[in-house]
Amino acid sequence: MIQYGTKIIMSGKVLELYEYKNPIKSGYSGGKGGRKKSSDIAKEEKEINREKVLNRARRDLRRIVNSNVAEYSKFLTLTFEENIQDIAWANREFSKFIMRVNYYLGFKVAYSGVIEFQKRGAVHYHVIFYNTPRKLKLDALRAIWGYGHIKLNIIRDVDNVGAYVCKYMSKCEDEKKLRGKKMYFNSRGLKKPQEIKESALVKAIASSLDGQTPKYSNTFANEYNSIDYKQYIIE
Repeated sequence: MIQYGTKIIMSGKVLELYEYKNPIKSGYSGGKGGRKKSSDIAKEEKEINREKVLNRARRDLRRIVNSNVAEYSKFLTLTFEENIQDIAWANREFSKFIMRVNYYLGFKVAYSGVIEFQKRGAVHYHVIFYNTPRKLKLDALRAIWGYGHIKLNIIRDVDNVGAYVCKYMSKCEDEKKLRGKKMYFNSRGLKKPQEIKESALVKAIASSLDGQTPKYSNTFANEYNSIDYKQYIIE
């Protein structure tokens, strides 16, 4: 069992520092009354706040994006000219698009994709290609997509690309359309964020941040703990 009061999450150049009022015991369930019955678990799952679920998905995607974004990464929006609302069909066509892009580039593109809905209800996608060449022909991609418009989003001057991408994730009122379906897609083999809990290493990294103003900070609490949160951009 590991006990820690501070942890760091490193996602590319984005560093998140968590300081807990009460130490966390990793590997300890903290539950009382023995093992919960499956009926109790099902009941709890039904009571999960959907906004929290969506926020957790945004957090996980933000970290994946920041862990993989590179100098020549491209962020695109794919739309259907027709009012396509069949999510399963649209997702299959998105997968075929990725396969055609792989053939066009001559290698497998590393990517993350987000599904969103337009006001008319149509599905569209926001996708970031991590490992594309410096120059990517938009006309060629539009022909490969074949269903409508493609827009290139400029992310060159964005210091937290993950947060920028996640703002396009479906709002809570649209999330019900995606229940039982993926909110976002990742290609295989992407880099994962690094979680650091070892006290000496956390202390050394945290001390290196002295004098640096966090990009964002907040204090929040749940029924078990109070957490001071700081986010830094490491240049």
